[in-house]
Amino acid sequence: MKKFEVVFSSNIGQVNKVVKDAQDYIRQNLPIVNSDELFDLRLILSELLVNAVIHGNKNNQNKLVRLTLSVENNTVYASVCDQGEGFDYNRLKDSDEPSVMEHGRGISLVRALADSITFKKSGQKILFSKRVGFHV
Repeated sequence: MKKFEVVFSSNIGQVNKVVKDAQDYIRQNLPIVNSDELFDLRLILSELLVNAVIHGNKNNQNKLVRLTLSVENNTVYASVCDQGEGFDYNRLKDSDEPSVMEHGRGISLVRALADSITFKKSGQKILFSKRVGFHV
């Protein structure tokens, strides 16, 4: 199946269009996805892309963000990569430290909504997966 891939400059104004295009790709390639699952995916993608622009690339429009999506076996797989310096993602785990709580909510939300989340390249690249169409 064909992947969805987009690269854009770190401009927060572009995030909504990228997320909309990604949702269109998911709907076309995964017709069993329901509106609740699409909402979760939109939230995950928005959080990760905003983090890449603001925290990763520090709003530097000369730096790029790359989103890659694929769909396989009722699962959405995605990768978000920025050109920033990375971060210590291990500090985000179960921390009550105010600075971590202030800047770690998006990742906590992604952890709650995605089936898996993995950090690569010192936090510059985040992979996640979310299975859809399996309701209890």
